[in-house]
Amino acid sequence: MKPLDAGSLTLRLLTEADWPLFLQLHRHEQVLQYVADPLANEQIRQRFEERLQPWQAGDLHWFCLVVVEKKSGTAVGVCGFHGLDVAPDTGVIAEVGYLFLPEFFGKGYATVALKAALDYGTTLGIKQWQAVVTEGNIASGRVLEKCGFSLVDRQHNGYQIGDTFFADLIYKKLPVEPAL
Repeated sequence: MKPLDAGSLTLRLLTEADWPLFLQLHRHEQVLQYVADPLANEQIRQRFEERLQPWQAGDLHWFCLVVVEKKSGTAVGVCGFHGLDVAPDTGVIAEVGYLFLPEFFGKGYATVALKAALDYGTTLGIKQWQAVVTEGNIASGRVLEKCGFSLVDRQHNGYQIGDTFFADLIYKKLPVEPAL
C-alpha cells in the first residue's frame, strides 16, 4: 500500500521501526487516560506484532497506520481499524481507533487522519463503521462527529480503568444511501 496523502499529514503502514512510537503511545499516562490500564511491555509488543500482519477487509486484527506530520516528518500517532462483522445484508462492519502523542492533541490531526483512514477503508469494501469511546473523552467524541459518526448507544459501566467504571459510548457511521 502506498502512503495516504491527508493534507498536512501522511498515513503509512506500521513497520518494525515504529516500535518506539507504539510503545510510547501505550505507556503515556495522558494517552491512556480514557483508553486502558497500562500493559506490560510484553503485552504491548504482542499488540504491535499483531498490527504488523497483512490485512484485508473483514480481518479481526487491527490495520494500523502511522500518522506522520509532513512538514517535520515526525510520527505523531496511529490510526486504524479492524473488522467486526461481515453480513450479506450489511457488508463489512469495522471499528476505528486512534492514539496520538499528547503534544499533538488539539491540532485536528485525529480528524484528518480518521477521514483518510475511513476513505481508504471504504475502498476496501467496508460499508459501516463503529467506534467505542470511554465516557469523558469529549475530544474523541468530537473527532468522530466531525467524521460523520453519531452517538447511538450508551452502555453504563461498560468499561473499567483502574478502580473506576465508565460508560461506553457507541458511535456509528452508516453508509450514505444514494439519492434517487
